[in-house]
Order: sequence, then structure tokens, then C-alpha cells
Amino acid sequence: MLILSLSSPNEAVLPIPGVPGWLCELLAARGVRSAEEAHRFLHPAPDQLRDPKTLQGIAEAAELIRGAAARGKRAVIYGDYDVDGVSASAILWETLGRMGMERRVYLPDRHSEGYGLNVPAVEKLAKEAELLITVDCGITSVAEVRRARELGMTVIVTDHHQPSLELPDADAVVSPLLGGYPFPGLCGAGVAWKLALALAGGEVMELAELAAIATIADMVPLTDENRVIAALGLERLALTKRPGLRALMNRAGVQGSVDSDQVAFQIAPRMNACGRMASARIAFDMLTTRSPAEAEKLMLQMEMLNQERKAQENRVVEAAMAQVAGMDLVERHAIVVWGEGWNSGVVGLAAGKVAEQYACPTVALAVEGDMCVGSARSAGAIDIYKALNRCADLFERFGGHRQAAGLTLKRDRLDAFSQRLSDAVAEQTGGKPVIPEIRCDAELSLRDVTEETVKWLQNLEPFGMGNPAPRFLCADAQALSLRRVGAEGKHLKCSFSQRGILRDGIYFSGGDWAGKTDARFRFAFSPTLNEYRGRVSAECRVYALQMIPESLPEDRNREAVSLFSESGLGGSASMLAPEDLPALMAAGQGTLLICRCLKTASALRERFPEADFCLEEAKDARAFNTILLYGRAAYVSPAFRNIVLCDGDMGEGDAYRTACPKAKAAALPVSDHMKRLLKDAFVDQDGLRACYVAIRKQSFRDLYAFSAACGLTYLQSAFSLSVLREIGLADVSFSPFHLSLLPMVRRSPEESFVYQRAKSFSE
Repeated sequence: MLILSLSSPNEAVLPIPGVPGWLCELLAARGVRSAEEAHRFLHPAPDQLRDPKTLQGIAEAAELIRGAAARGKRAVIYGDYDVDGVSASAILWETLGRMGMERRVYLPDRHSEGYGLNVPAVEKLAKEAELLITVDCGITSVAEVRRARELGMTVIVTDHHQPSLELPDADAVVSPLLGGYPFPGLCGAGVAWKLALALAGGEVMELAELAAIATIADMVPLTDENRVIAALGLERLALTKRPGLRALMNRAGVQGSVDSDQVAFQIAPRMNACGRMASARIAFDMLTTRSPAEAEKLMLQMEMLNQERKAQENRVVEAAMAQVAGMDLVERHAIVVWGEGWNSGVVGLAAGKVAEQYACPTVALAVEGDMCVGSARSAGAIDIYKALNRCADLFERFGGHRQAAGLTLKRDRLDAFSQRLSDAVAEQTGGKPVIPEIRCDAELSLRDVTEETVKWLQNLEPFGMGNPAPRFLCADAQALSLRRVGAEGKHLKCSFSQRGILRDGIYFSGGDWAGKTDARFRFAFSPTLNEYRGRVSAECRVYALQMIPESLPEDRNREAVSLFSESGLGGSASMLAPEDLPALMAAGQGTLLICRCLKTASALRERFPEADFCLEEAKDARAFNTILLYGRAAYVSPAFRNIVLCDGDMGEGDAYRTACPKAKAAALPVSDHMKRLLKDAFVDQDGLRACYVAIRKQSFRDLYAFSAACGLTYLQSAFSLSVLREIGLADVSFSPFHLSLLPMVRRSPEESFVYQRAKSFSE
């Protein structure tokens, strides 16, 4: 189930001189409406940054740091083990160094200490420094800050996470979420850089490259100041003089100009691997070293840890997916998976992949003795922090924001937590399932997929949360070719036609659509450039395909095979009145409408446009309400609760009860389309006898050969073999085709449910 929606600006789109109309639509969707605003958006500059002093607490923090430096006090910067915390630590470490201050950096161990301040660390650090500065943490560390001050430390908290009701009693608290700051979306390194600017002004502008890496990696909105930080930092990153970053970028294949995708998918994962698998200190040293030899050594360590991270992540994801396969995702509104031996450093990545796969908020936990440490990832519009907060009494500790969070709880509370989190998410959705959605910025024709379009789009970078890479909707195109590519055939190479214009495309992980070219499609995509043997061409990077059911041609042979593959296998279904169908569909989940005839499916599409539409199979574990055309029980998810035979009961109830053990099978009255199909397919007893004799005399490679030998239509042949199978005279399979006789017994066609049905409509 997937919703492809088209965004529309709240106000009319105003033309901007020199800017294409479709780009004006994109800018309007991002709140840009005037030529002046467009210039600022397309050309981020330092003068668009707000004065650091407008950030609450920063003036007090800067004064405390200057005073401590003047008195020769020692400082400790307490950071975090992810890219944001490491980058923030490096920013302040270098800034304090410029001030001549004696300082050190403390990065907690993810596995033994967890996120944020902890009392043992504070007590140790109090013997080594008089000033404690937190970065990317501390806003909820009330007890830990209190202990630090009891031990005589001056404490400055800088953080961007959601504060609790009680703020820590620090000497200064710096947070964009406090004091009505106009842009609350700064990451931890962004806050640290603001403090650095307050301390040293333009001398630390070069540190924007570190703030940019963190801003992109930490999934904060790339709008307002974050857009400026990212843009300025990416410019500097391309020319960085840091030996560590240069070595890392060379290893990752990042050359020349640097974009946000390269930071998010090449640089950040390697940095994060240090804290996940060993020590975040490796990443910190990589950022701050001035030795090319040491940089090369650190880079090789990071690469080794990243490879190990990938291996462990794959193992945890595989185990997590296996757990989810046994869950009831109709009843559950949130997924909680856990396992012993899981690396707590990769469970957040696993949670993210599960949440994306199932469009369901997910928590993944590493079980260590009687404690569980893990991470949560949101899905859709769910506020995962708010949902976790409803379970706060179960945790030893937790923190985070709307999209992601970390938590620790005792093992014996897992079951209670799993149920309560599901209930908390259900409160936010009103009990409805979270349906995955791709919002497209605008509609774009294949004619406009050009090199010039791609170049215009590059002006909108850097892309990220809040300013995603634009996605467009192609509303209607014919698929000329859909074929599997890649080592495992996982991906899809596409070729589309629209009003005489042809464009190629690639759909990563879309291999299941291969060969389905008998209909037109709507799809979400981004125009990209493909370079092959020196030739550059524009093509489509496809993110989602949706078949247009109305474009399917009527195919009575296909309808017959769909019906007679399963008819008469056993088991009747209870009758359901058409007026009772909306009540089943109201939940949005759990109901599967089986259609054998295209016209039946089309009528149901008009009646229930919000339902998913599938051809031949419906395997979604979430069991969203689905209209299934030409389906078979073997290719249906077991999660469905209600199976409705929409063309009438043809004796296939047991097949679906076996496929969906929790489902109730019901049938609507036999449709007019099915009546006509059965009438045209009916073969009397003499004809069936002739079919039986033909099978005894020769073998057949397919149904067409059988039809020719018996002088029957395709429909009649499928019907005949279905009846012979039902009364136990033949072993029949339609896909793949197989036909053989069973030991001879005396049987009458009148014993066949399908025969009786067809006979009644043919008379």
C-alpha cells in the first residue's frame, strides 16, 4: 500500500522572473514566493545567519568561558558518540584552543555508558577540570548536572534535544528550543558553532564544514539557518585542508564538489561506525588531526569498522525482519524487536530499516543481561518521542525527538512496553494504520525530463529533511519495458512512453515489477543524468510505481485461469450482502477483495478508491485493504482478516482459509460478469467425456494445445480441466501448466460445485 500524492502550495504560485514555472511551484512549496526570497533561497550566504547572541543563554555561556580562560581554568567538553556529538566536540575543542584554554574532550562509550551525562563520568571529570561544557546532550541531565555543581564545577549545557519539564540547574543552558528562538531546528553542532561564533566571530567560519556534516547527518530540517550552514559548509568541505577529512573523502570516492547525499551516505556512516563499533574518539581524532600520516591510519581504522558495522547491521536486520514476520501487524500499531548478542551500536539502523519496510514505528533493542538498550525510529507523521513518553515509567532512561529516540529498560518490561507503545501510537492515529506516502512536489511530463531541468534542480541543493530532493509525479505513461537488473535481479530497468516521448529509468529494489507491461503507470521520480560511454542523457530515478487499473485490457482467458486455478478446491464461504462491505473496509486494514473479473475490480475501485490495488498477488504484511485481481491464495499475505470473494463463491473458500488462518471467508452474490464467463465456459457431460478421452490418448504442453485437440475455446478448456480435477479424475495445474490422469473411478460432473454453478447459468 502506498499513497502517491501531489503537493500544492497553500497560496497561488507567483511567477518569478527568470525562473521556470515548475520551479516556482517547488519554491512556493518551500515557502518561497517573491523574487527576493527566491534569491536568498537559491544563494545561501553568511549574512542570512542570525546573530548568535539572540540564542538564549549563549551570552552567559560565552562570558563564563572567557572568564574561565582568563583565570587559567581547565575545561572538559562532554559530547556524544554520533556524528553530531563528535563534530560539536571538535568545533568547541578547536575554538577553546584558539583562546589558549587548556581543554579535553570526553565522548562516552555507547555500550558501557550510553547516551548523555552519567554520574560516574562527572565525578571522574570533576578531578580534571573546573568547567564542564556539554554538546549535543545534557538538557535532561538534571541529577548529573546537580552532581557536577556539587563537586565545584561550572556547568554550561548546549543541546538541541527536547527538554523535559525540569531544566538542569546549570550556570548556562543554550538551546534553540528555549526562549522563542526563531529557528528551533539547529543540531548539536549547529548550536556549538553558534557558541564558537559568539566567542571568536569570523575566525571560526571555517568550522562550518564540521557543522554542515553534522547538520546533514543528524536529519534536522535543511531549512532556514540549517540550509545556510549546510551550503556554506559544503563549499568549504570541497576544499578542506583537514588531512582526516581529505583521506576519508578520497576513500569514499568523494571528489570535487560535495553534495548532501555524499555526506549522508558516504562520510557520515563511516564516522558513525566508530562510535557504534569501537570508540567515537577515532572519528574525533580524524577531524582534528593535522598529520597526514595519522589521518591515513585513522581512515583505515574507520573503513574497517564500517565494514564490520555493515556485517553486524545485516545480521541484526535479518533477525529483526524474521521476528516481524511472525507478528500480527493488523493488531499492532508499533513494532518492537529485540535480541541477545545484538550490537547496541547498530540497532538504530535496524530500527530504521524495519520502520521503512513496514511503514510502522519501530524500536530495536539489544538485550544485555537483564537490561535492554536500543533505539526508536518513527514512520509517517507519528511523533515517536511523544509515544515513548506515554511509556516513560517503564524506562531507566530515554530521550530523543519526533523522528528518533534512544531508550533503556529492564528486560522483564519488554512485553508491557511492546503493548503500551502500540497503544500510544494508536492514540495518535485514531486506531488507523500508518499508510506510507510519497508526496510529489509537482507533476512533470516526460518531455520535461531534460538536462536543463536537472541543472535547474541543482540550484535547490543542499537537500535533506525539510528540503528534500524534489520528486515529481508522472501521471500516466505506458511501460514499454520493465526488466530486472543487478546481480540478484533486485532492481528494475524501465522504459516509458508518454505522448510520443520516450525516457529510460531505474527503480532500485523494484525488481518485482518486472514484466508487468500490460498496463499504464503513474510513478514518482526525480530527473537525473546518466552518463554512459561519454554520452549524457536525462532519465528518471523512480521511487514508486502504481499501476493504473483502468488501463488494463479485458482478458477473458486470464480471468478464466484465475478462476479455474482455484475453483472447486473445497470449502464454501458465508454470504455477504453488498451493503455490508463498507463496514469491513472502514478499518482500512485486514480486508482482501478477491476479483476474478476486471469489470468487478473496476467497479470496486470506484466504490473504494482508498483501497490498494494489486495484480496476481497481495503480500503486504500490514494487510492494508486491497482489491486483488487475478490473485491466487498462494500469493496472499496470511495477515488478512476478511476474505471477500467478490465475483461469487466458486468453492475456493478452503484455499484462502489455509492461506490466511485468521481470516473469515465471505462471498458476494455471483456477479453478472462471472455469470457470463461461466455461461461461455460451460461444457456438458459429453464434452467432458471427450476431454477425458483426449487426455488418455496424449499429453499436452499447454492449455492452448489441449484446446485445439478437444475443439474447445480456451475458457471451455479451463472449465473442463477444473471440473475433472474437482471430481478426482485429473491432476491439473494451470500455472505452470501440468496435466495428468488420476486412477480411474466412477464420477459424475454433477458432483462438481463449479459444474453445477456453470450449468445453472447456461440454461
